[in-house]
Amino acid sequence: MATALITEIQQTHTRLPLLSRADRGALIVRILRELKTHRREVLANVPAERCVWIDRLIASVSSTISEIVNMQDAEFNRVLHEFEKLIATLDDISHAEKLSKIIH
Repeated sequence: MATALITEIQQTHTRLPLLSRADRGALIVRILRELKTHRREVLANVPAERCVWIDRLIASVSSTISEIVNMQDAEFNRVLHEFEKLIATLDDISHAEKLSKIIH
């Protein structure tokens, strides 16, 4: 799922001026869903005090979706770029952890 979402975000960079507010909102909701899935599935066994960062991010994005959607194109593009990097990093880390468990 993360790879498909990263690809979608990358494609959005080029067609950003054509996106409606609803399209922007749907993309942010998918990003939020990916973060929640990562928190639930990958970080499930990590102590809660070590997951405060992702819990705060999820809460912040959840409460500011309308503000994010209404950003100017350049600002929205920067936000998407940061989400793209974050999701790619989380995906890489989770794959590395899975590989490490298989090897050991």
